[in-house]
This record gives sequence, structure tokens and C-alpha cells, in this order.
Amino acid sequence: MPDRWVEFLKKELKGIDRLLVLGTGNALKADDAAGLLVASLLDRRLSRRQKARIKVLRVYELIDSYNRRIKRLKPSHLIIVDALDTGHQPGYIMATRLEPGRRKKKKISSEFYQLLEKLTADSACRIYFIGIQPALLDFGHPISPPVKEASRRVAEFISTLATGSIR
Repeated sequence: MPDRWVEFLKKELKGIDRLLVLGTGNALKADDAAGLLVASLLDRRLSRRQKARIKVLRVYELIDSYNRRIKRLKPSHLIIVDALDTGHQPGYIMATRLEPGRRKKKKISSEFYQLLEKLTADSACRIYFIGIQPALLDFGHPISPPVKEASRRVAEFISTLATGSIR
């Protein structure tokens, strides 16, 4: 049985035009680097032709400073990937659509919603958040195996969007 996040995103992202994926996090804090790992995996996995449809940016913890670049790219859909403590097992993946003015998930910081307000002022793109449950957020540790596997699954799913093989 497919995961809920996969079914949700399949439905939401059908017929995408220009997708922008933002990998966020801190590369020095173990599983906090989940979004960055997804971005790296996508960079390696996507062909040059696929990258014309899907742009990938590693924004680390500086998501707000990429606002102009995001606007310039004019995506139809934007996916933000980061570690998010949902209280589930490490490697659990959740996805939601972020809408300005409507805070759905209390765990998602107000920084994202402030960014949303800025982005939606000049853009009509749909914005989604994919959160991966971390196991460890300590400084200087590598990414845990469950989060590596979850990151691989997210990157694999997003790469299917470039081929149009989403069903």
C-alpha cells in the first residue's frame, strides 16, 4: 500500500509545469541535513533535460535569502524539504500544502509562513512542504540510516515527476 504522502503528492502535483525543490537544513547537525541530502540526490539523479523542468536548490538555513531567485525562476509548484519533528518513528515522511494565512501544522515554524507571505505576494505557485522525522539532531553526527532511506525515497518520488511517470 502506498504511503499517504506519496498519494497526496501524486494527486496534488499531477500536470506540473515548472517545479522548484528547496533542500533546507544544517549539514553539520545529523538528520537536520535531510533536505540537503534530497537536493543532492536529485542533482545526481536528474538528467540535463529533466533539470529543465525541475530546478533544485540547496538553501541550507538561508531560505529567506533565496526569495529573489525563487521569484526569478517562476515555478508553478515549489516543494520545501526539511527535517521535521512530528513525534513519529525516524524516517517518517509527511507532506502538506502550505497556504499563506492558514497555519495547518503547528510544528512548522512561523518562518515558513512568513516566507510564504513574501513568495505569494509576487508568485502564484503552489507551495508544499515535505518533512522527514529526524532520529538525531546533534552537531557533528552523520545522517541516520532511516533518514537516509527516507531522503532517498523522497528524491526518487520527485525524480518521477520529471519523467511524467507519476500514476
